[in-house]
Amino acid sequence: MIDLHIHTNASSDGQYSAREVFQMARHKGLQAIAFADHNSLRNVEEGIRLAEEFGMGFIPCMELNTLFRGMDLHLLAYFLDPADSILQDWLEEIHREKVQQAGKRMEKLNELGFFFTTEDLRKFSEDRIPTGRSYLQAILSRDENRKDPRLRPYIDGDRSRSPYVNFYRDYLRGGKPAFVPMEDISTPSAIRKIRQLGAIPVLAHPSDTGEDNLRALVEHGLEGLEAYSPYHTPSEQEAFRVFAERHGLLVTAGSDFHGEKIKPDIELGQVSAHPQDVLEKLKKRRKDTR
Repeated sequence: MIDLHIHTNASSDGQYSAREVFQMARHKGLQAIAFADHNSLRNVEEGIRLAEEFGMGFIPCMELNTLFRGMDLHLLAYFLDPADSILQDWLEEIHREKVQQAGKRMEKLNELGFFFTTEDLRKFSEDRIPTGRSYLQAILSRDENRKDPRLRPYIDGDRSRSPYVNFYRDYLRGGKPAFVPMEDISTPSAIRKIRQLGAIPVLAHPSDTGEDNLRALVEHGLEGLEAYSPYHTPSEQEAFRVFAERHGLLVTAGSDFHGEKIKPDIELGQVSAHPQDVLEKLKKRRKDTR
């Protein structure tokens, strides 16, 4: 029982602290977990300490939003070293880019008629990189927006069960009205950088990527697919497993857990298959690349 894609409160849309995640993981009977926070390794060192305390396997990881052929693709970078100075410089660069992106997203949302300010956004992101949750909370905090009919689906309509995720999907992701690309974090360049740092780049929940794009990413150095995910049907999982085997890729398993307030349909450890050798193969690839 493993879950190699978990968000803590180091992500602005993560609900639980590192210790709370470990406590829940122990209750679920998980043997190994990975923190995969957005553009952040803030809780990784604590995770390493807690893994020893709880007697549980732990892998440092980070999730990056990248751009490939107009698609917003999420890369998981396993075995990053938080103390690496080159990595720290890269994270600072990403942070600057994300701050600029956040400002442009806010401008686009303002142009669409959603009124909120930088101070509102900072309040709800708590000085972390804003996510869909931060934008929707900032918008709903202003009386000027409360009667906007476009927001009703997120308050009590058909988008209200997962309002933050749905708002991101409806407004902020690729091809949507407030989408702002980050050309400096293209998927191929991120794959190269992750590998240069001695880490393993894996594509998270790849269901919408398409086989032609997957083959192109393999040519760019992608090393794995998160085949086992709550977002995939059993037939999709098997198709990704077969694709990975054919192309010499690793297969990983992760829930993309954020907490029930953020993603109420996703539970910690909610991975429909638990291949026994996933963790061993991931660790072996790490040894082979060192």
